[in-house]
Amino acid sequence: MTDRQILEAVLTEVRGFGTRMDKFESQMDRMEERQKCFEEETRNNFADIRLHLENITDRNISILAENHLNLINKMDVSATWMNRIMINEVKMNALTDQVARLQAKCS
Repeated sequence: MTDRQILEAVLTEVRGFGTRMDKFESQMDRMEERQKCFEEETRNNFADIRLHLENITDRNISILAENHLNLINKMDVSATWMNRIMINEVKMNALTDQVARLQAKCS
């Protein structure tokens, strides 16, 4: 093989590399465009999630917290009434016992 043939073979290979590099660069450009679209979509999704958290979840937590406070207050009132009822039952039992003793003495 002569030098000229070798140079032509090398030139053919280099041109093949050039074509493949052009394809590779075009694929890289498409990939960069897709990455930009993905980043923008991700940013938009995070913004939507943030808005949902602020508008829906935070409001729901506030509602639950307010109702929880109301429930605790109602339970306190209920517990107070239950304590009074139990005290009255104890007093009633003591009075019933005293009446029974008095009746037993009188009979």
